[in-house]
Amino acid sequence: MAENEKPGRNYGIDLLRLVTMFFICILHVCNKGGIVSHLSADTAPVHYGIAWFFEALTFGAVDIFGMISGYVGWNRRFRVSRPLGIWLELVFYTLIGCALMTFLCPELMHENAWLRAAMPVLHGEYWYMTAYFGMVFLTPFLNAAIQKMSVRSLGFSLLCLFVFFSVLPTVLGTSVFGLSSGYSTLWLCVTYLCGGFLSRLEKKPKAYASLLVFAGAVVVTWVIRISGVSAVLKYSSPAVVICAAAITLGFSQLRIRGRALKAVIGFAAPSALGIFIIHVHDVIWEFLLKDAAVPFVSDGAALMTVKIIAMAAVIFFGCFAVDLVRRGIFRIAHVKDLLKLVDRGAEKLYGSDKNQTEG
Repeated sequence: MAENEKPGRNYGIDLLRLVTMFFICILHVCNKGGIVSHLSADTAPVHYGIAWFFEALTFGAVDIFGMISGYVGWNRRFRVSRPLGIWLELVFYTLIGCALMTFLCPELMHENAWLRAAMPVLHGEYWYMTAYFGMVFLTPFLNAAIQKMSVRSLGFSLLCLFVFFSVLPTVLGTSVFGLSSGYSTLWLCVTYLCGGFLSRLEKKPKAYASLLVFAGAVVVTWVIRISGVSAVLKYSSPAVVICAAAITLGFSQLRIRGRALKAVIGFAAPSALGIFIIHVHDVIWEFLLKDAAVPFVSDGAALMTVKIIAMAAVIFFGCFAVDLVRRGIFRIAHVKDLLKLVDRGAEKLYGSDKNQTEG
């Protein structure tokens, strides 16, 4: 999304991108950082409860990003520059990461590491990015469905998907239709459709009402999880879907006022993806983040909570600073102008759809 303000731009959604990325940082501190795996309800019940509350709060991040994509993208024209721009950003970081590993720990380099770095999506270097790219190329078909169907028909279809793709698999403890518990292109497509449906709703609840539903769903999810039901925390579980839909609706209805605040949100939002790509690269994921938060479990519950949030903030703002450098390099290299040329060439080949906005 462009950094300058656009007419009709939803700054609540942009803010949600940043909040959700911070959620992901917290989630990774608790998981990859080793906190969850080093706690048990028997030995440290309070610490255990806090860790799983963070999990319940943040686990819907993947679903939220899918819904955001659908919410803002269902009436936009497909442009080749979008997946190409994301691919360039991804490859920028994977190649730098590969170079760092070559110098720092060459013995840990994978076979064909440079090829994998140059083609990370096709080699599944990041499961989410691979699944996301699959969804992006299917968005013209998803958008056609969202645009052509009535809101009622779309809602009924999504209800059926919710029952057969979420409720029944969770209750029966299975993963069917290639969903892989949400780690798949198919599931991201479902969340995209959900986001488009939420955007098309004519009467949306007030922001506070949706956010109250989100808070309640988080608490219910947390209670179920600490009771021993692990299936409740899957990307495709009903509880996680409800949390994601509620917070997406809530933030979409926020009215962000003040030029300064809008400017900050508009400036920061384009780096959300970069923050993710940077901190899940093997250089950080395996050598800096892995079990880095384990010492926190020896602290008091309050201090552990503060340290989890502080570590997530360090990851968030540190990666944001790095991505600002990448954005500067791309600006100097006129990457945006080159992508526009690609779009113009593509439009000459397949034409344009006047019923869709630029996006």
